[in-house]
Amino acid sequence: MSLKNRLIRKSIHLLTGLAIFILTLFLERHVLLILIAAGSLFALATFYSRRFRIVHRTEDASLGTLFYPLGIITAFILLYNHPLHYFQISLLILTVSDTTANLTGQIKPGNRYFNMFREEKSLYGVLGFAVTAFLIYYTLLPSRTIDIHTYIILAILLAITFEVISYRGSDNFSIPVGSALFFMIMERYEGSLPLLLLVVLLSAAGAFLFFRMGLLTKQAAVVVYFLGVYFLGVLGVDWIVPVLAFFFSSVILTKVNTAFKGRKPKANRRNSWQVLANILWALLISGTYLITGDERLPYLFIASIAAVTADTWASEAGPIFHRRSFALGEMRMRASGVSGGISLAGSLAGLTGALLIAALSIYLFDGSFHTGMVLMLGMAGFLSSFVDTLLGAFAEPRMERLAMFGKQQGKAEALSPNDMVNLLGSLTAPLFFILLRNLF
Repeated sequence: MSLKNRLIRKSIHLLTGLAIFILTLFLERHVLLILIAAGSLFALATFYSRRFRIVHRTEDASLGTLFYPLGIITAFILLYNHPLHYFQISLLILTVSDTTANLTGQIKPGNRYFNMFREEKSLYGVLGFAVTAFLIYYTLLPSRTIDIHTYIILAILLAITFEVISYRGSDNFSIPVGSALFFMIMERYEGSLPLLLLVVLLSAAGAFLFFRMGLLTKQAAVVVYFLGVYFLGVLGVDWIVPVLAFFFSSVILTKVNTAFKGRKPKANRRNSWQVLANILWALLISGTYLITGDERLPYLFIASIAAVTADTWASEAGPIFHRRSFALGEMRMRASGVSGGISLAGSLAGLTGALLIAALSIYLFDGSFHTGMVLMLGMAGFLSSFVDTLLGAFAEPRMERLAMFGKQQGKAEALSPNDMVNLLGSLTAPLFFILLRNLF
């Protein structure tokens, strides 16, 4: 994009944001909602109009002018019943800080660029974003906020993350919406802010380390970073320990399996889809627990983690002890490790993994062992892994022939048929637990 067009677009974004900010000082919220909604509809309606091409169209195929109105109205709706300065801060971070980052990022002499998601980000741009964001928070955030400096640092780190990992202008949505969600979470957060800041830094360091070790792709590392902040910072130790037990045991078993077969270790980074396929249902269940406080939901969470642990342990441990397995889809013996294959050692390993996760989790959540509950959760996870095997045998081959998956072959970040099998299989774990609990 030419410098002239960039300046025009950024000037329009800046002036629009400042105009909305001024309106927040004088208008009622329902009037603001109507105006912001009307402006958003206008922006969306004119996206393909030639008359507004200079506003919307760019040479780098950015969708920023679509994300921009969507981000503002979504943040406003989320914060509608919250203090107005929350929305004002979110708005100014988007309009002022993001514009500053874009302009300072053009400083060429001595500037350092790094690539994130096929977009170059500059050191000067990040610094410009951080400085203006700090000034905005410090000016508009009431001084009565507990530990205001740590609070501001946390908020800025989150906003910088959304700025750095953006792709095709998605930061125009993720920055205001992410800031809004941060404010909402912080209103309910009762823990230590310095401890939460430490969690954020440790999660970032851990995700970066996993990426450097070849365990995760760049996108997967970002997902793991947010998961670490969420599970440890928002939910707590009880929730993240089962997840870590699953992750590290899976990594260890994979390396043992590779070494046992005498193969040279190869780059086998888990991508973001693989990470989400194993944790999505647990993530949704825990989020529902935060909203509802339903004491039954932690058990469904445990069942979900037990299921993915059982499946991974069976898949990795089975081939160590058996060179062949029984392929359910073909009803005959095949080489071990085939999708939809079962073996005695793999089944025992899967059951063991599910029971260990269940026992560890019950102790963390309840403070003691309940044999009956451990058995039900372990069996729910084990039965779910068997469903995963059935889907791998009969559904996965059919999925592989679908055009939507064929187009994704060879891409580092792609949803695979195996990911879909893992998602569908682990979904049955909470259902099996509910059934077993009602029966026994």
